[in-house]
Amino acid sequence: MATSSKIIGIGGGVGPMAGVKLQEKIIENTLTGGTDQDHFEVYHFSRSHDIPDRTRYLLGEVDENPAEGMTRTAVAMAAAAAVFNKKIVLGIPCNTFHAPQIFQRFELLLQQKSLGITVLNMIVETGDFIKSMLPGVREIGLMSTTGTRKTGVYRQALEPAGFEIIEVPLSIQGELHDSIYNKVWGIKAVSPVSGRAGKNFQKYAGMLLEKGARAIILGCTEIPLALPEKRFEGIPLVDPVLALARALIREADRDKLKPYAY
Repeated sequence: MATSSKIIGIGGGVGPMAGVKLQEKIIENTLTGGTDQDHFEVYHFSRSHDIPDRTRYLLGEVDENPAEGMTRTAVAMAAAAAVFNKKIVLGIPCNTFHAPQIFQRFELLLQQKSLGITVLNMIVETGDFIKSMLPGVREIGLMSTTGTRKTGVYRQALEPAGFEIIEVPLSIQGELHDSIYNKVWGIKAVSPVSGRAGKNFQKYAGMLLEKGARAIILGCTEIPLALPEKRFEGIPLVDPVLALARALIREADRDKLKPYAY
């Protein structure tokens, strides 16, 4: 198979395991002739120390916009690609990074620096993935960090397209957020996923089903670690990292995108 003229870039470190999972899904969703050489060139730069926590920034707990650090990562990535005279199509596997206050700043900085990088929006790609894979499904459950919920990033992207976003009760949101961030048993802190976190996310999925969800977006990139199957009690689970992986392949070389079905 021919080598792609584009390099796939992963802006990692947000959190670190999400970048690993994105690269894994790129590999899994790439059509090849059975050789290593048929796979994409992937530049995965994971620079956690330089990118503040996205939720803490949105809540006003840190001053520096995470877009600044990710831009420094993009500059390094573009310099590496220039050695081979290739362009990058970039994805960032973090839902909260796509809040307008962060993602729009990142897009502006990329423009100002004229890096020649095409950056995909994971939230938009998730909506397109649902339209393509689950036609007719409009009632969409969403589990996310408190930062993602407060900014309404999924509502802004999906509701104008006719989707109804269903979330856990506000009284439960703090517990859900803690199941992601708890330093002792949360999914960001413990690998493999702790029994407590795993049971919690099954509980939240059940709540969304009871509220009428016909599909559920796992709206923090670590949640699929707790709910790794395609379906929960018959309801499709939508992994934004999978949607982003497939979009990156499509943009780098559409002919290499494997078919997918629930």
